[in-house]
Amino acid sequence: MASFFKWYRFYSHTYPIRTNLVQTGVLFGLGDLMAQSAVEKRKPDEIDWLRTVRYASIGCAVGPTLTMWYKTLDRLGTKNTIPIVARKILVDQMIASPIINAAVMTMSRVFSGDEWPQIQKKLEDNYVKVMLTSYLIWPAVQTFNFTIVPQQYRVLTVQIVSLAWNTYLSFMSVGGEKSK
Repeated sequence: MASFFKWYRFYSHTYPIRTNLVQTGVLFGLGDLMAQSAVEKRKPDEIDWLRTVRYASIGCAVGPTLTMWYKTLDRLGTKNTIPIVARKILVDQMIASPIINAAVMTMSRVFSGDEWPQIQKKLEDNYVKVMLTSYLIWPAVQTFNFTIVPQQYRVLTVQIVSLAWNTYLSFMSVGGEKSK
């Protein structure tokens, strides 16, 4: 295990965008598999592997974006003071969270072959619920992330938590239910 962390530390420092592209793609794909098997209760022979590949490819787009986003947030300050951390969380939740959640939900529907009216309906049915759920989870995660986690590991930290989030987001955007 120590050799894995040494390997990861080297690659995340030397090739941060590539490393985050791969790790985020893999974890998005795992999130979709969990959504299909654990949430949607599909049997192994019922798994939609193309859906998983599509969802993983969305993760490959999100990973580099997050790398650049965290570097941008560090322009607000790098010290772990309450005002700086609070500002980062507020900016993250007011700008990145709505955009990334909408983009993932939209891309997953586009990749599934939906037309705009279907995509718009899915967003109308589920986007507010997704955002409210997001605001219950991510501020606490980001508090931990911005106060304890070194910058080069922030995307990984978020993606580890995102394994559960991606399961939920995949279900809401691809397999999903409609808001009551």
